[in-house]
Amino acid sequence: MQAPEFWYKKESFLSWLSKPLGAVYAWFTARRFQKTAPYQAPIPVICVGNLSVGGTGKTPVCLALADLLLKKRKSFFFLNHGYKSRLKNVLVNPTFHSALDVGDEALLLAQKAPTIVDNNRARGAQLAIRNGATCLIMDDGFQNPSLIKTLSFVVVDGHLGFGNMHVLPAGPLREPVLVGLKRADAVVLVGKDTWGVRSFLAKNKIDIPVLGGAFMLSARSLRRLKEQHVLAFAGIGNPRKFFEALRLNGVLVEKTQVFPDHYQYTRFDLEWLRENAGTHLLVTTTKDAVKVPKEFQSDVVVADGVFKFEEEKQVMTLLKGVFNDG
Repeated sequence: MQAPEFWYKKESFLSWLSKPLGAVYAWFTARRFQKTAPYQAPIPVICVGNLSVGGTGKTPVCLALADLLLKKRKSFFFLNHGYKSRLKNVLVNPTFHSALDVGDEALLLAQKAPTIVDNNRARGAQLAIRNGATCLIMDDGFQNPSLIKTLSFVVVDGHLGFGNMHVLPAGPLREPVLVGLKRADAVVLVGKDTWGVRSFLAKNKIDIPVLGGAFMLSARSLRRLKEQHVLAFAGIGNPRKFFEALRLNGVLVEKTQVFPDHYQYTRFDLEWLRENAGTHLLVTTTKDAVKVPKEFQSDVVVADGVFKFEEEKQVMTLLKGVFNDG
């Protein structure tokens, strides 16, 4: 499902019509925080979440934070909810589990560090601790009150920002911006700030760090794809960002194909894509690649890369506070 266009327009009849439902949604979110007795883990919990639905880039930010921790020789586990996964409360084995078992994001995370999948965050944290975790990076869950966070990053797409500033279904927000940011320790701004996130935060006197960054293709992907004509396809929350990243890196994106977020590809899909690509290369994301049927994987080029923080020292300062490193 792609986000409706009116979510990103300042004024629209549909958003005005559904604002009462948005108020109800926001009330239930606030009520959930009031009624839940959260679990205090005996280890640090770093949360990477957002205020809106859709793809802001949480998982790449998690991986970027992981790289910074690894530089400092800090050990950690990832905690992921396993969207539409068959298994829960499980330590991911990337050589055994499939995307259907544990979810596409969990498979990616497990290539970097031990990963627990559980939509019950407190229970998942306890399983991680039993397996030796000394720190958790939680991918998503900012609106989940069941686990106390030590440090919370809110990821915001610089182009989409906070949309029309309305709560679901009137807009893309899971809760009002000013309410949610009271629990945040930093905002991670992905890409150019065309929405005006920085000025909005300053105007509303939200005094937390704003950390810029962008997704960069790897040198290997650049060598393979630069100046190549491609059909790019993706089933992620915000495929526009992927297509734009390719173009910015000199890839000649001639055709694009969007699939629903977390889409599970079939033989028919890949046969159709291969036929429509013609002489163009088929290119997709690392998140999509783990769901391509094995017999078609050699037909698809994976555009891999990493999220890079602009203010890496500032990020490290926040992480040092988690570990009391001074």
